[in-house]
Amino acid sequence: MGSWAHGLVGVRAKSRSLVRSCGPAAMALVPAPESSFLSSLNVERKRALDIQKKREDLLEDTEHGSKILGLHHDLQALADVLDERVESKLGANEKAFFVAYKSFMFTVQKEFKELKQKADEEETKTRRDAKIQCLEKELDWFMNEALRLDELVKKYKKELDKWKGKADALEDDRQFLENQIKQAKRTNKSLRSAVEQAQSSAYSALAEKASSVSLFFNNGPRRCGSMAVNATQQSSQAQDRPTEDEPTQCTAYSGLSQELEEKYQATVKRLKQQLVQEQKQAAKLRAVADRQFSEPSELEAFFVDCVEKAKADITERRKAALEQSRALRSEAKSRGYPETKLAQTPTLDDFTVTDRRKVVELLLSSEHVLQFLYDKLFPEASAC
Repeated sequence: MGSWAHGLVGVRAKSRSLVRSCGPAAMALVPAPESSFLSSLNVERKRALDIQKKREDLLEDTEHGSKILGLHHDLQALADVLDERVESKLGANEKAFFVAYKSFMFTVQKEFKELKQKADEEETKTRRDAKIQCLEKELDWFMNEALRLDELVKKYKKELDKWKGKADALEDDRQFLENQIKQAKRTNKSLRSAVEQAQSSAYSALAEKASSVSLFFNNGPRRCGSMAVNATQQSSQAQDRPTEDEPTQCTAYSGLSQELEEKYQATVKRLKQQLVQEQKQAAKLRAVADRQFSEPSELEAFFVDCVEKAKADITERRKAALEQSRALRSEAKSRGYPETKLAQTPTLDDFTVTDRRKVVELLLSSEHVLQFLYDKLFPEASAC
C-alpha cells in the first residue's frame, strides 16, 4: 500500500515537472483526455501564480515581506524535492528492511533446521529405545528357552547314561552267555567225539567178535564131516547145522547192540544232567550279576552319601546367593543369574572343581575305602 502511494506521488511530481518544462507548446501534442487534465493543471497553476503574485505584491510593502517570500520559496523548493527525499528514504528503509528480513529468515531457517535435526534425533532415539526394549524381551525369551533346553539336555543325558548302563549290562550278560554257550558247545563236541570213539570201538569189537564166531562156525562142520561115516550124513549135518546156529548168532548180535544202546542212552542221560547243571550254574551267575547291578554295595552307598553332602553344600551356597540376589535384585538381573536357576536342586553337572575335589576327599577319609583300595592295589600283601 505504501509503495503504491509513493508511486502515485512520484507520477504527480513528474507530471508537474513535465508541464513546467514543456509549457503551452506541449499541450497541443497531448491527446484530448490528457489535454483536459493538463489544462486543469494549468488553470490551477495560473490561480496559484495569481495568488502568489498577489501575496508578493502585498508582502513587498511590509517590513519582513522579502524574508517571508524567501522562506516561502524555500518551502516550495522543499515541497518539490520532498517526494524524492521521501522516496529515497523509503527505498533505503525498504532495502534495510529486506536485509534485516533476509537475515531474520536465514536465522529462522537455521533454527528450523536445528529443530528438525533435534526432532530427527529424538525420533531416532525413541526408535532405538523401542528396538532395545524389543531386543531385551527377545534376549529374555532366548535365555529362558536356553535354560529350558539345557534342562531337557541334562534330562536326556541322564536317560542316555541310564540306557547305556543297561546296554552295557546286557552286553556283559550276552558275552557271559556266549562264553557259556561256546564252552557248552566245546563240551558237547568233546562228548560227541568220545561217543563216536566209543561207538567205533564197540562196532570194531562187535565186528571182531562176529568174525571170530563165523570162523568158529565155519571150521566146526569141516571137522565133523571128516569124522562122519558116510557122505549122506555129512551133507545132512552140513545142511542142518547152519540152521541151528543162526539163532545163536542173532542172539549175540542183538545182545551187543542192546549193550551199546544202553551205553549210548547212559551217556546221553549223563550229558543231559551235565547240561542241566551248567544251565543252573549260568542262572546262578546271572542272578549274582543282576544282584550286583541292582543292589548297591557298601562302597556305593558311602559314595552316594559323599555326593549328597556335596549337594547340600551347593544348596547352602545357592541359598546364600539367592538371598543376596533378592537384596540386590537389579544387580542380579544385570548379571543374568535368574532365581529359577538358584532355586533348582543341584545335579552332578553343577559340581565345580572344588565340589568334586571335596567328594574325593570325603571318599578317601574312610578307612574302609582305603583298605579296599590297598587290597585291590596290593593283593599279594593283603593275602599275606
